[in-house]
Amino acid sequence: MSATGEDTSTASTSSFVTALVAACITVGAFSLVWLVLHGRKNLRGVFSPRTYLAPEGKRPEPLPAGIIAFWKALFSTPDKELIVSNGPDAYFYIRYLKVFGLQMLLPYVVLTCAVCIPVSVITPNSGKDGLNMLTFGNVADTKQIRHVAHFLVAIILIVWTIFLIFREYNHLVQVRQAWMTSPQHLTLARARTVAITNVPDAINNVAGIKELAGTVAHIDSTGGSGTNLLANVNPFGRQSTATEGTAVNETDGVRQVWLVRKCKDAEKIWSERDAECARLEGGVSKLQKLAAKNVRKHKTPEETGKLDTENSAGDLIDKYILPKKRPSWKQGLLGLIGKKQTLETSPEYINEHNIKLDELRSDIASLPQGNTVFVRFASQHEAHTFARLAGKTGKSNQHIRGGVEVVPEDIEWGNTSMSPWQRYGRSVVSWALTIGLIIVWAIPVAFVGMVSNVDALCQTASWLAWICDLPDPALGIIKGVLPPALLAVLFMLLPIVLRLMVKMQGEVRKTDIELKLFTRFWLFQVIHGFLIVTLASGLITALSTINGDTVKELPTLLSTKLPDASIFFLTYILTATFTGAAKTYARVVPVIMYALRGILAGNTPRKVYAKKFKMDSLAWATAFPPTCLLICITIVYSVIQPIITVLAFFAMILLYLANKFILHWCADQADASETGGLFYVRALRTVFVSLYIEEICLMGLFFLSSDENGDRSTTGLVCGAIMVSIVTAFNKLC
Repeated sequence: MSATGEDTSTASTSSFVTALVAACITVGAFSLVWLVLHGRKNLRGVFSPRTYLAPEGKRPEPLPAGIIAFWKALFSTPDKELIVSNGPDAYFYIRYLKVFGLQMLLPYVVLTCAVCIPVSVITPNSGKDGLNMLTFGNVADTKQIRHVAHFLVAIILIVWTIFLIFREYNHLVQVRQAWMTSPQHLTLARARTVAITNVPDAINNVAGIKELAGTVAHIDSTGGSGTNLLANVNPFGRQSTATEGTAVNETDGVRQVWLVRKCKDAEKIWSERDAECARLEGGVSKLQKLAAKNVRKHKTPEETGKLDTENSAGDLIDKYILPKKRPSWKQGLLGLIGKKQTLETSPEYINEHNIKLDELRSDIASLPQGNTVFVRFASQHEAHTFARLAGKTGKSNQHIRGGVEVVPEDIEWGNTSMSPWQRYGRSVVSWALTIGLIIVWAIPVAFVGMVSNVDALCQTASWLAWICDLPDPALGIIKGVLPPALLAVLFMLLPIVLRLMVKMQGEVRKTDIELKLFTRFWLFQVIHGFLIVTLASGLITALSTINGDTVKELPTLLSTKLPDASIFFLTYILTATFTGAAKTYARVVPVIMYALRGILAGNTPRKVYAKKFKMDSLAWATAFPPTCLLICITIVYSVIQPIITVLAFFAMILLYLANKFILHWCADQADASETGGLFYVRALRTVFVSLYIEEICLMGLFFLSSDENGDRSTTGLVCGAIMVSIVTAFNKLC
């Protein structure tokens, strides 16, 4: 038995309804949790820790306890307050949700629902039913002229999106300029500190760096300062003079130079000592717990008569714990292997390492130098100019790379001593591994796409026919809930591996690692989360209608079946985005952690303190790409399946409010990881990519659309040709 086309359409609608019901139940449950718990004073550390844990001047006003007042206050709080409380990166993340999730999508919803849906639904059409009747592919072969409506809507929405991107680039420059030149920021040492890598041996000394700074100052004074670092974020060529005239009344040039040494031995000893200190801290805490437990249960050696006063060394602890019961541990993996340590031997081990470190420090001048140098200038303008022009002062210095806004906590110290060729070689290896991972990862992702169309697969694989005989709710769960859940699990594992691949390239700053991780994670998201899933879903549907006589029609079949692949993304938005947003504002995980704090708090005072007083934080490299993927899916499918714009619009409202609540009242972003909006630059580029993909998809659909005679539709060819011209012009503009 195989599924018919009607069965397939019905099952697709069933999977959407199942996902919708599951999403409503989940959002309702999470909202109930929030409703019951958010106003409790004992949970203030879960729902509003910034109101008392954040530094003075960065604390927000507490939110009202009333339901309506809570959401009204949340929505009306100006987004720009986030710049003060959590920095520009947090502000731009919320702005991305607001601009491209609300302002951009509102016209998308109005136009696609008012124009595209009626054009596809009105009879005569292709006879699709369920949600597929709303798609681009439901236009009848005899009425291909209707595709002009889709084309015009697409053009209007593309122009609207380009306008928003243009506006946001300029807004980014303005905010970044204001932040970098604010009096509060100019007083920070980071504003005047630069890190340069790949420094040649000839100038890798204090005198050489000062001479290089003098050369840069000369170039700058003779007209080399026409651009600056802030202009690099604007693809439309507008330049900012944010760093001009920002000197703090000082023009003394270089203030301090720090040269890096290659000290692998010292790093190894340092890490071994710190690891042992942590183990000793845990052992002492365990000892105290055992002693307190024995006293509480009257089982001390003194009370039980087991105290050996003759052989005792006179330690106070002997009165509370027998020597054989004292904690011990091993230094190897998970404390299972390696040298055994006790409370007596561990301090000796730590002291030995301290002595070794002192010996290495006393002879630090003899250690070979790395090729990274940190320089502090008298003014911000000098620092930015030096970072920008240091690599342009001669052929021998062409490999020098500079970075501004440097703080010690942001440095990946293990990467400061690599040569330029090591970095280039490692970059090649890193990208090769990434590409290999992309290829390998396509297999499980394609499987997820096939599962989302398992009912169509029944037509080509008879041994799967039993799945199509399942009740509609069960089939709906398999198609509507399971695939997005599997895809979310696959994407959870990626950042860990990708971060290691980027780190191995030799990036000196952790923020640079995160910025490059953003690019690679987004690459995975758009290739696997969108392209592979789309092709797998559409291909399976097309294969179900192919035989020996129609194999030549595969391109045309793909063009008509690809719109049906939107069902997966509809269920993805419902099951992943809606539930994810609800889980975020309900603070489900922190509430569970608070309830289990006695078990999960840790075995040392340090860990207990961190659990109680350390606030959450967001990793922008992993927070942005999934949101960018949602915007990408919505843009690409906006004309193909208009209903997706409605779901995405409401999903983005939830995401906007949930993340604004988290970043303003719950999370605390480390100052060392602040980039001043550089993640937003990459996020805006993903919108460009989304527009390119949309235009390419629409070109394919227009070109492959056919009339009632099976010939290529003249309307489709004309629209496709115009779309090609637009893509060409768009590429020239950007």
